[in-house]
Amino acid sequence: MVVIGRSETDAYSLARSAYEQWLRSFKFLYELNDIPTPQAFPLTFDAAIESELCVVGTPTPVRRLLLNQLEEAGANYLLCQLAFGNLPLDASLYAARTIQSELLGHP
Repeated sequence: MVVIGRSETDAYSLARSAYEQWLRSFKFLYELNDIPTPQAFPLTFDAAIESELCVVGTPTPVRRLLLNQLEEAGANYLLCQLAFGNLPLDASLYAARTIQSELLGHP
């Protein structure tokens, strides 16, 4: 999950709300069927940030973190979730455009 904002405060505010909404939806069927949520899964936004399931911030730090993840994984492609929870369409489109220009446009 990637949220890129024009400011760090904006990015974190959008991401926190979206993650909390997404998490409620994710856990719904587990709870309905009395099945424990997977233990390794981050059950708070802060835990999702710490585990790097969520990458959130302004373009430069997000670029740095994603490129580090790609290098560490030895991957040659990026797969990320840009739309989740109640994240506004404009925020998802901004992240997509930023990834295209800031990550794909750089060696």
